[in-house]
Amino acid sequence: METVLDTIDPREALTILGPSKGKHRGGDVLESGATWPEPMLRARADVLAMSKVDDGGLLPAWQRYNGNFYRNVGGALGEAAASGRLLILSGGYGILRADEPISYYDRKLRLSDWPPGVLADAVLGEARRIGATKAVTFVSASADYAKLARRIPWDIEALLVTIEFHGGGAQVEVPRRLAQAFSAWWRRSPSDYPAGMVVEELG
Repeated sequence: METVLDTIDPREALTILGPSKGKHRGGDVLESGATWPEPMLRARADVLAMSKVDDGGLLPAWQRYNGNFYRNVGGALGEAAASGRLLILSGGYGILRADEPISYYDRKLRLSDWPPGVLADAVLGEARRIGATKAVTFVSASADYAKLARRIPWDIEALLVTIEFHGGGAQVEVPRRLAQAFSAWWRRSPSDYPAGMVVEELG
């Protein structure tokens, strides 16, 4: 199934993933040292102060999550994280670089928690920082993660990949298929795209 997605080289794009409610606990005691614009860091501190956070150690963001997407995605995730071009959306942290050390936390993304434009500016700033001219976001269609992707005033080519699924077990099946979609794109294997994959052009 060839799509516009296949015109974008995953190793040159900015890739954006959602988080998961399931997370690994614990971690190493590391300093975060993340450099983000001051408005994002201030907003992050305010949101984390309202969230359930366990200070039992830090893990790189891409290793913190263990929900259905992360359990099914395979080696493509580690490769994407190592590329330095992967962001993860987060209810507690807002925008995360894949290797950014974070605590265990419990908070779903609510756009109303964040000042207007702060998250969008952080994403666009990261695209500029790494020199990306294209961006691809893989998230559930029904949550605020997709709303955020659609609200960003993209000045580069941007795609949103979601899963259209009707029936029982969506909380398991949708992230599993998103993982399959991401892995197939990363491996340049369009024949492995899952049923129900929807690609939306945003920018």
